[in-house]
Amino acid sequence: MPGNAIAVAVLIAALAPGFCFVQTYRRHVLSDKPSPTREIIEFFSAGALATFVASVVVLALGSLVPWLISLHELVVDPRALRASAWHVVLSGGLVLLLSVTLCIVAGEVLGRRAPTRVGHVNAGVMSVRVLATRSPKGREPYLAVELNDGRLVEGYLRHAAIEDDPDRRDLVLQRPLFFSGTGYAERTPSAAVKLYVPGFMIRVIHISYPPVIVEPKDEDPVAGASASAGATSPRRKRWMPVPRSANK
Repeated sequence: MPGNAIAVAVLIAALAPGFCFVQTYRRHVLSDKPSPTREIIEFFSAGALATFVASVVVLALGSLVPWLISLHELVVDPRALRASAWHVVLSGGLVLLLSVTLCIVAGEVLGRRAPTRVGHVNAGVMSVRVLATRSPKGREPYLAVELNDGRLVEGYLRHAAIEDDPDRRDLVLQRPLFFSGTGYAERTPSAAVKLYVPGFMIRVIHISYPPVIVEPKDEDPVAGASASAGATSPRRKRWMPVPRSANK
């Protein structure tokens, strides 16, 4: 039983930091879902490297901090570890905490600096990457989604389904939202906060990067009814789309 507990503890110590690294890295870089074998290898590789670095740091601190084990105790006099079992536990906990921290920081840094790569990517992943990529100046993409019946809905991307089947690549758009009917219909703003668009209804998606313009702040209907006629509503800056004829 103690042997099994030790094995589980070693497995957690080896895989937990790698899991944190992979999850942090994938927040910034879209990629195909790996196989379970590849995923375990990624977890173990990143976790083992971080645990090694953390162990070296903790052992080096052991010669300065009394409640940590040192390299001398571990290599030259391992019998002394039995008399200081709590020091071993504290040192192991510090190694795990430090390795997890290293993996999170490394995943964040590498994920933010990862270049956009051209290569084999599944269709679902590719579509989300195109819809979510900002402009070189950091502007968010504004989507004009043309539906199968000719109507047009516009908004910023909130969620996108990564699916190989185009009919299942559903979208959720967020405000500011606009609707247009078929033909030369008037472009009408919507008071909705979010809009769900099923993938089977999507024909074409137009992507633009509108500039920053000044938008009147939404008026509270209760407060607006009691406000004086001469009062002016505050204004704020917000990403807003320019008319479709002016989008580039």
